Amino acid sequence: MPETQDVRTVVPAWRGVPYGARLTLLFILALSTVVVHLNRDPALRDAEELLGDLRAGGVTKVVYDRNWPAYGTLTWSAGPLSWSQARFDQPGDVWDPRTTRLVPEALERRQEAFLVRVRAAADPAVEIVRSDGLGLSLGSPAYARWWEPFAPFAVAAEVLAWLLMLTRRDHRYATRWAWLWMFLVGGSWLYVLLEPYPLWRGPYEVLPARVRLDGTRGFALAVALLFGLGMVNA
Repeated sequence: MPETQDVRTVVPAWRGVPYGARLTLLFILALSTVVVHLNRDPALRDAEELLGDLRAGGVTKVVYDRNWPAYGTLTWSAGPLSWSQARFDQPGDVWDPRTTRLVPEALERRQEAFLVRVRAAADPAVEIVRSDGLGLSLGSPAYARWWEPFAPFAVAAEVLAWLLMLTRRDHRYATRWAWLWMFLVGGSWLYVLLEPYPLWRGPYEVLPARVRLDGTRGFALAVALLFGLGMVNA
């Protein structure tokens, strides 16, 4: 992999990125990482189980896609990061058998019939939201389940972190290739926290030279992290 392995000169400040802006970027990226990793794969359950959870008072929010149950999703929450998702059970009467096109009227009738049952079983405090698909088109669908307006901020923060990583040359902890692999497993928040100096150190504090993580070791670390996350989520 290209790039020199050790850093003998230290650039003391993150030029062009004020400390407050960097801290804000870190907060958004860290929150995005938590939301995605803890809410990426909701437990699959029968849609009828939602009604039982509502009657038991264990639901705080219901989010349904405007195209459900033809396609899309129906999810419900027992807390900000504790979600269930209805198994996909596509009804045949919402599709025209001759043209195979969606029949909006049939979809609307079926959806409304189920939602009437949901509202009847739900406590008035339960939030029932129709997703317009923003969280699905911008980044992870976990954003729409948690708080849909967060999606554009999370995606913008991720794009900005990528641009900073790809364009800056004063990395201290890892080469660009190493950071590239770590970004692919959600390491953008770590980059903002550490590069080119840790956020808990002063911007003009002289830091000792250190050997940077190269692309090969960055790849190995990313694979290990991915494997570890898989084991945790299993």
